[in-house]
This record gives sequence, C-alpha cells and structure tokens, in this order.
Amino acid sequence: MVLMPLLDTSAGFAAQALTAVAELTTPVAVVDETVLERNLARMADFARRSGLKLRPHAKTHKSPFIAQRQLAHGAAGLTAATLHEAEVFADAGVTDLFIAHPPVGAGKRRRLAELAERGIRLAVAVDDPSLADGLPAGVEVMWEVDTGLHRVGSAPGEPTARGVRGLRPGRLRGLFTHAGQSYAIERALAAHQEWEGLAESAAVLRAGGVDVRELSVGSSPTAAWAAEAAAGGITEMRPGTYVFSDANQVALGAQSLENCALGVVATVVSAPERGRRVLDCGTKSISGDFHVKGLEGWGIVLGHPDLRIDRLNEEHAVVLGEADLKVGDRVVVIPSHACTTVNLHPALLFVGAGEPRWEPVAAHGWN
Repeated sequence: MVLMPLLDTSAGFAAQALTAVAELTTPVAVVDETVLERNLARMADFARRSGLKLRPHAKTHKSPFIAQRQLAHGAAGLTAATLHEAEVFADAGVTDLFIAHPPVGAGKRRRLAELAERGIRLAVAVDDPSLADGLPAGVEVMWEVDTGLHRVGSAPGEPTARGVRGLRPGRLRGLFTHAGQSYAIERALAAHQEWEGLAESAAVLRAGGVDVRELSVGSSPTAAWAAEAAAGGITEMRPGTYVFSDANQVALGAQSLENCALGVVATVVSAPERGRRVLDCGTKSISGDFHVKGLEGWGIVLGHPDLRIDRLNEEHAVVLGEADLKVGDRVVVIPSHACTTVNLHPALLFVGAGEPRWEPVAAHGWN
C-alpha cells in the first residue's frame, strides 16, 4: 500500500503535536480534537442515514469526555468491554450501557449488581444459558453469535437458537456479533458474514416464537456496509476505532490518514547506523498486539514515508529506512492499533481546539 499521497494531509496534526509536547518528556499520546470531532460527526450522520442506532464501543477511547461527545452526537448508548469501563461511564452520566464481555466470576457478578442498582439500562454478553442464571433484575442478555471470528459465540442459525431457548423468558434483548475477521479477510465479505449470520439466527428464533428485539453488529472496518445491514434487518452498529482511526484502518482502506486523530510523539534516542533509528515509544506506549498484513511495521511515522517501525521492545521502537533524523529529534507515530495504545496512557493531550489540555483516560485498565 502506498501511503505517500496521504502524508501531507496530516502535517498540521504533526506540527501541533510536536509544538504542544516541546517541553514535555516523551512519549506522549496526543489527540487532534478537530479531527476527532469530525470523525464523531461523520459516523453519527452515517448511522442515521443508514437507519441504524449507534452504540459506539468506548473501549477505544476509555474517556468520559469523548463518551459525552458521542452521546451529544446522538449515540443511543455506549458499549463497554469491562466492568471498570462501564462503572466509569456510569459515573460520567451514561445511562444506557452494553457490556460486550461474558460476566463470569463472583467479583464481576457483584459489580454488575451494583451497577444495575444505579437504575441504568444495562445488558451483558452471553453465549451460554448458565451465564444468565442469577443475573441482577433488569439486566438483559445480548446473545453473541460467531459469524466468522471464531472467538466467542455460538454458530449462526439453529446452534444459536438452541442456546437462546435455554434463557429465562423475557431476559433476551437480542443478538450481537463482532466481525473481527475483517482485519484478516476482505472487508465486504466480513460485513456480509456479520449481518447475514445475525439475520439467519433471528429468523430461526422468531419462527419459534422468540422475540428478538435487537440485532447489533460491530466493527469499524465493516461500518461502510451499514445501510446494507439495515436492509437485512440489523438495528444497531457498534464501531469503536473510528473515533481515532489508526494505521491498521488506513492500511485496510477503511479510513484515510487525514482521519487519524491519535498520535504518539516520540524522540529519537539512538542512530547507531545509517538506515536505523531508535525511538523511545516501545510497547509501553504504542500498541504491539497486532498489525494487519497491509501495514508494514507497527505504525506510520508522519512526514517520513520511507520509514518503517520494524520491531518493538518495552521502551524502544527500531525504525528502518532513510530519513534526516538525528538523536534528539522528535516524530509523531500513528500507532497500528489505537485501542490498546490508549490503554497504555493515563491521559491524552488534546490539541487543535484552543489551548492544549489533558483529558484523563479514566477507564483504562483490564477489569
């Protein structure tokens, strides 16, 4: 994939980020608020025009401020990955939450009950009827269907219907899936697998008299097929990464580089030989969990299209390629994966809309 034609569009972000961080110790995660706001408005408008409710996956940003901006743009509620995220967003005034992770364990059940006592609209992910036993009153079930990711969920059709029939009447809100395979296969194919698997499962259940109110899909790479999904009976979409975008989204063709709102400012700490530089943004500050096949290396170094982040250690990013960079110079890296990058930082430095300011990543963590 050729990234060169896109690089100039992010020059403004890079300049603002480097200026804002000039007196700070790197690495620092920086957000272009103007681009962020544009991303939020675009997806909200797209969901409306497609006929779907928008329930963004807030694990991407873990930020009460961004959560409020998503709601201001018309989101029906938020999706969370952890109880901690749900608790933080409830504290911030969010009243409609879906926790897209099975509530296994006494500790999680206790916290779920405490969350339910706040009177918010609440649903949790389940793919086993036993997980629904003993859920707090008022907590609904979203049954997960495996439409190709082969991680969590039951197979579409009768296997899903068989599982759902084991739920207590009135507990089911609907079905959901996540087309995470869209990072490895053709996006259009993943999108069709996503909504067709849900539609097939809902049809089997409804034929047996089961009320399925919600059909929810979620994946930023497949969001472009939202209108087609709506025509097939889908009611809700849960994209997450769109708020910041990242190098993976650019490589997949799901976003352009000008839509990337999150960068990590790093410093060149070593230049041991021609064609090799080392930055101070290792796996403790940028994501090292995965990058798609179309992306060479672990991110995009803005303004330096010939550079490739070849490998990461905890505090080191080894960058290969020719560039006029010396020890002490700073660059802005668009990480391969925004969600896990944000989770590494306690706060994000916002630029582009007035004076730079810090916003806490209050929901960061793992539980």
